[in-house]
Formats: sequence, C-alpha cells, structure tokens
Amino acid sequence: MNQPRAPLQLLPAPEDREPSEPTSARKAPLIEPRRLAPGAPLSPGPVPFELATELRVGEPVIWWGRKSRIDRRPILWLLIAGLLVLGFATMLAPELWDQPWTDMWKPLVPALAPAALLGIRERLSLRDVVVTDSSILVCDHRGRLDRLAFRNVRRVGRDLLTGGILLEGARHKLRLPPALAEDARAAIASQTRHTLRSDEGPEDPLAWLP
Repeated sequence: MNQPRAPLQLLPAPEDREPSEPTSARKAPLIEPRRLAPGAPLSPGPVPFELATELRVGEPVIWWGRKSRIDRRPILWLLIAGLLVLGFATMLAPELWDQPWTDMWKPLVPALAPAALLGIRERLSLRDVVVTDSSILVCDHRGRLDRLAFRNVRRVGRDLLTGGILLEGARHKLRLPPALAEDARAAIASQTRHTLRSDEGPEDPLAWLP
C-alpha cells in the first residue's frame, strides 16, 4: 500500500528570510530608566520583585534606587597616596623599617587606614532605597529591610557609617548612601511639596528633608 504523502508546506524565499543570529550573539533586552511618578527622579527600571513584595497593598512607588557596586577608584587613589607617603618617609628616614615587626603597624596604619576605612564605608553603602507616597524603605547589603513614614521622621543627620544621610524615627533608623540620598530627597519632595507643615517639625540641622 502507498502511504499518504505529507502535506506540502510553503517556505519563504531566501531573500525574505530573516538572518538568524547565534544564541550567544543575541543581546539581552536593555532595561531603560523610567520615571515612576510625575516630578520624581528616574528609577533604574521596574521595581524588583524582592522589593515589591515588601510594599503594602495598593502602595505606589514614586522612586527607587540601588547601589550595587563598590566604587574602587577613590579607594585606589587613597591607597596610592598612602604608599607615596610611606615612600617619602622611607627616603627621609630609612631606619623606619629597621624597627621590630611588632612596631611596624605604627607607620603602616596612618598611611593605609584611610583606604581601608573608605572600603568599609563603600561596603556598608550597598543597599536599595524605595520611596513611596508616604514612606521610605531601605534594604541593606544583608537583606534587612526597614521602613519609616515621612511624618515619623524625628531627626535628620549625617551618617558616619555610609557618609550619607541618617533618618531617625522613634524606633527606626534609615541610612541613605551618598549615591542615592539626593534622588531620594527629590522623590520625597515630589510627594510633600503641597503638604501643610506643623510648627514642630523634625530636627534637621542639615536642612535635608524637603
């Protein structure tokens, strides 16, 4: 018996075919910055899922930002400056290195400590910041998240750990790194611009809170 033939399929002409690219050559779609609310700064993209799960039902996100990398350039410059200081000190006093190893920390610490401290500060600055219509959320480098409403901010000061801004409430402290502090301030300002303020505002010697 003759088997039935498979139905014919029409294929596009060679000139009509789209050139195929190898899988490795295909580029992943770029996530462009977007403005989530009028008057707010640009956010790096849609809110990540791990941050969206921390929002309340119906709570809008005005802006969010992330510091995910350590800026090594200033650390490297400080390290080079420290080594130059050690080299200059060696030229002036070669006997500096003749002392016992137990005392070698005395010249090394002042020269190398600034670079080490800046590296620690950069590490502590890794975090996500989310501003909603009424609150600010911060998720640190360990994944710990904290929230503080605008109206509950009692004091604004300089944060010694990150070099940014420290927002203090009755039971919460939020640390904003310098790379995200100004955008967070602009996002808060977009939501509190037309809010009536009471005479008893938060203690803000830096005049940071809009």
